[in-house]
Amino acid sequence: MRVTLSQIHKSFGAVQVVKGLDLTIQDGEFLVLLGPSGCGKTTALRMVAGLESVTSGRILIGERDVTNVLPKYRDVAMVFQSYALYPHMTVAENIAYPLKLRKVPPAERDAAVRGAAAKVHLEEFLDRYPRQLSGGQRQRVALARAMVRRPSVFLMDEPLSNLDAKLRGHMRSELKRLQAELGVTTIYVTHDQVEAMTLAHRVAIMNKGVVQQIATPREIYEDPANLFVAGFIGSPPMNFLQGSLSGGTFAFGEGRFAVGVEGDRRNVTAGIRPEDCTVTSPSNGRISARVYSIELMGDHTLVTCQIGQEYLTVKADKLAQYAMDEPIGITFKDAAVFLFDSESGERIRSRARVDAMA
Repeated sequence: MRVTLSQIHKSFGAVQVVKGLDLTIQDGEFLVLLGPSGCGKTTALRMVAGLESVTSGRILIGERDVTNVLPKYRDVAMVFQSYALYPHMTVAENIAYPLKLRKVPPAERDAAVRGAAAKVHLEEFLDRYPRQLSGGQRQRVALARAMVRRPSVFLMDEPLSNLDAKLRGHMRSELKRLQAELGVTTIYVTHDQVEAMTLAHRVAIMNKGVVQQIATPREIYEDPANLFVAGFIGSPPMNFLQGSLSGGTFAFGEGRFAVGVEGDRRNVTAGIRPEDCTVTSPSNGRISARVYSIELMGDHTLVTCQIGQEYLTVKADKLAQYAMDEPIGITFKDAAVFLFDSESGERIRSRARVDAMA
């Protein structure tokens, strides 16, 4: 079912939390609302669920205006960060509870519970209580309880944040597969950019109540709309150098390099992703630096380089070895350099022009 948010505003007293949110989530789409704490993403989700009122604007599910409709009549299912399971009920009873409220006949209810449990691999745990389950199993119970309702829309509020790193990775795979099989429109809130990049068909990045960019994960990574998006997406994050632009050259505290962009600008930020940089000899680098630290990450090595008072991270080969304070050079292609206005945060040149220069 398609979900449409049209000019949604939400204020708590004088504090405006969501500012003119316009989003259309297509039928069967997995859309992730991504952003830092306090950016308004959870408030937006709760407004779709009906758990928060809308200050102004409209919310449609399909063609139906649900802006002022009670949550129970919206045909949505929400999965919370805290699982929200009933401790006195077994797994089967927790999953069946929405169907019990709807007075679904016991035989039909039992079949639906077993079907939902099978999809999240919980068949052998139906007689257990939540206290007897691991965090990942409890989260799967919450997912099964949402699934058994067969809602028009799934709403998920950071459902994996309480899990350890290994289990989070496993549950991401399970969630992605499950959503694809069910084909239910899903809106997922997270502050974890890895979750957003791996799960979403499209990502809407929010900051201070405003959507900064809506695009596929690949488009956002390769063509960030502004300085905030560029710095928020990527692990390790994009390197930033503060400087100025003059005569096609970017100049910063301890160096300069050609960028092929005409015009003079005083406050410019150059961004280069760690994987687009290469460590070379001091004489062959576009930037001269010294090794500040090295970190072996398993499949690659992170080399932190000091350039005067600035620091730049290079994602190097796993066999790379350098001594502390060793003089090095850093090189990269013109197309790897993003340029932003330091004051407004907006991009200075488009991806099309960057690609043409590669």
